[in-house]
Amino acid sequence: MLVDGCLGCSVLAGKVQAPGGVIYEDNYWVLEHTLSPVLLPGYLIIKLKRHCEYLAELTSEEANALGRIIQTTCSALSQVVKPAKIHVCSWGEQVKHIYFHVIPRSSAMPVGNLELLIYLRIKKLLNQLGLGKWVSNTEAAEISQELK
Repeated sequence: MLVDGCLGCSVLAGKVQAPGGVIYEDNYWVLEHTLSPVLLPGYLIIKLKRHCEYLAELTSEEANALGRIIQTTCSALSQVVKPAKIHVCSWGEQVKHIYFHVIPRSSAMPVGNLELLIYLRIKKLLNQLGLGKWVSNTEAAEISQELK
């Protein structure tokens, strides 16, 4: 079941599309690049195919499939983007839909969870002010195609 007004559900319904479209999907999860404007090349989102807000409400099948898609995604991203580290996390505060950020950290980016979050926030702000550069939809789509 999808919910009106939920960004995650809108993407799943095809109302909003990530550059390059769906990279992978199974019965429970969908993998796509982040939506435009894209902050980092290879910054991916894994989202549940049904509307659900809490990890505790995952079915055992969804939870089991999640481990496989995270492992496979990180393996593919390591080969294509070659990051120094890959972070996988879920905040779920603004978009009330279970999804996971898959963030490739290059060697030029700071090490550490808090440092990385601060870096990403500053990068986004600089881009919004026109002092930085967003990843083009073309580049994000190319990475999505390579990951497929």
